[in-house]
Amino acid sequence: MSVELLVNVSPFETRVARVENGQAEELYIERERERGLKGNIYKGRVQRVLPGIQAAFIDIGLGKAGFLYAGDIVTGDEELDPDPDEEGDDKQPVELHNRRNIPPINTLLREGQEVIVQVSRDPIASKGPRLTTHIGLAGRYLVYLPELDHIGIARRLEDPEERARLLAIGQQIVPEKGNIIIRTVAEGHDKPELQRDLDFLLRLWSDIEQRARHAAPATMIHKELNLYLRVMRDYVDDEVEKIHIDSREAYDSMKRFAQKFMPEVADRLYYYPGNRPIFDVYGVEDEIQRALQKRVPLKSGGYLIIDQTEALIAIDVNSGGFVGSRNLEETGLKTNLEAVNEIVHQLRLRNLGGIIVIDFIDMREQENRQRLMEMLSKALKRDKAKTHIVQFSSLGLVEMTRKRTRDSLGRVLLEECPCCHGTGHAKSATTICYQLFRDIVAEARAYPCEKLMVIAHPDIIDRLLGEENENVARIEQFLGKEIALKSDPAFRTDQYEVALL
Repeated sequence: MSVELLVNVSPFETRVARVENGQAEELYIERERERGLKGNIYKGRVQRVLPGIQAAFIDIGLGKAGFLYAGDIVTGDEELDPDPDEEGDDKQPVELHNRRNIPPINTLLREGQEVIVQVSRDPIASKGPRLTTHIGLAGRYLVYLPELDHIGIARRLEDPEERARLLAIGQQIVPEKGNIIIRTVAEGHDKPELQRDLDFLLRLWSDIEQRARHAAPATMIHKELNLYLRVMRDYVDDEVEKIHIDSREAYDSMKRFAQKFMPEVADRLYYYPGNRPIFDVYGVEDEIQRALQKRVPLKSGGYLIIDQTEALIAIDVNSGGFVGSRNLEETGLKTNLEAVNEIVHQLRLRNLGGIIVIDFIDMREQENRQRLMEMLSKALKRDKAKTHIVQFSSLGLVEMTRKRTRDSLGRVLLEECPCCHGTGHAKSATTICYQLFRDIVAEARAYPCEKLMVIAHPDIIDRLLGEENENVARIEQFLGKEIALKSDPAFRTDQYEVALL
């Protein structure tokens, strides 16, 4: 299988696409303004202790205080899950289990006390970030746990011999203080590579401790890597043949990171200087547009309907105009088998998680149902997210779960449509502005001009003059050309024109 990563970087947004055999299968988006806090480490100060709910509010220097549960405080009476799943394997901080007795929180913390904490969950709505004192620092092959004394290994490493080999290496290199989790990407790597990774993490922790000693309370002492470096660390494996980056600054940063921590990857990095946007060249923009639609066509003439609700994901398979088989059973089987690969593709690209219910076309023969389930299981093996399939229910539905690791593509790019009062979705103003920015750069590179004029709906122009004014100025400086703005109420919110003057 041919696998490439595409890295599209701009001052306001970074996008990374994983392309397998020419098709975009996964998409990661990070907006600079909305960059998450998860993994960041702070020197906090206890604001308030709440014995009634076994929790405390911690001031970490943000607008909202962080929330720290008693069960997330190191006491020396906890154990690391020896078999963590991908969330514990690849993200910080690490979840624990087998806590014997959680002491009353007022015996662990007092108001005004200083404490080193890590963000375990980003703020949601009006709630502040969730915090933990169980620090976890992720490297290429390992996660270092300064406060724990138990070794763990990723659950997705299934081969018993490989697990035993890596655990033996882990026991040999484990530091005097703290312990490690061996990550999935460590498979096939030897002791010197794991030792180098651990040495880096130990140096990093020493630096964090040094900064913590001199930092004022309610300040950040360690910031998690940005998206393209996290992707380098977490998702570049032996399958990835090339990594194309359309930003010289990002390319240089990734090159330095690779040479220091991942030398085997350095030769796979390529700077893309083309005038045509890199996501257009590989068809990723078209894939994104399709992934925002409810209806997904199949080559046979059938189609899928994908509905994302608060409770679950519903997927309906329809034969549509496909009548190329001798009977209904054969038509249903062929459409269902074609639908399987598209369903898995859409789950990965849209990053849909939680409970998923699939309504395949009815088939009476048990042999056909079994064949369909086997193909679904095989297709899901390409998915790095943890999944669990339940056989056909009595109503003929296939139920499955897929682990949530981040917001779905729809929740990132869409918002409730003001025209239909929440019954549908439209692109958010931010998404439209960022799409407009990319088009401005593409037009200016493709055709000579003295200046450009953007004609758009008044709401978009107001946003460009207000919240996005700094980004407009950055693009003007980057292109060396003036960008004039003109509003036209006849335009739809998602409609605009870029004129070359």
